Amino acid sequence: MSSGSSNQQIGRTALELAYELSFLRIFIAWEQFQEQTFARLLCGYIPRGRTQEPLAAGQQYRRTINDAELAILAGQQYRLWHNPTQVAARARAFFAGGSFELIIASNQAALIEFAAIRHRIAHAQDHARQEFDNATMSLASRRYGGARPGKFLRDWQRLVIPRRRWISVISSDLKNLAAQICP
Repeated sequence: MSSGSSNQQIGRTALELAYELSFLRIFIAWEQFQEQTFARLLCGYIPRGRTQEPLAAGQQYRRTINDAELAILAGQQYRLWHNPTQVAARARAFFAGGSFELIIASNQAALIEFAAIRHRIAHAQDHARQEFDNATMSLASRRYGGARPGKFLRDWQRLVIPRRRWISVISSDLKNLAAQICP
């Protein structure tokens, strides 16, 4: 790419990095959605077409979002929302068999794979690389050179018409889960 060209194109590496950044923003939005919805459910919010989340024994609905957030934090500075196993366990601690837990738990495998993509973008450890490779083998039946998430996210989902890139597939899946949790 020449610096004097008026028709400059973004390089492949920069494009893949843009896909990775976009995915991080999508995944962060998913985590925020879970956290904010959970707090509202703990205040007794009833999503359209649903019933109120039943409380677990010993729990009570909180009066304010701030009270709910403090209860969720339980003295910690923050809670992680990327791990569906932990999120479902958190839901069980506050609610008795509610739809929030059911939706997260029933989509656990996909959510673990999506979190592995996020971790590979954010972390360079061998464990993050291995989990990413496992996720892409499960989702796309292949590994991607250098375990680069941008390559995967930009790739086309195979054997599906109309063709969609993986970033679109995953963002649609997360959007659909959000709509199930809070229609």
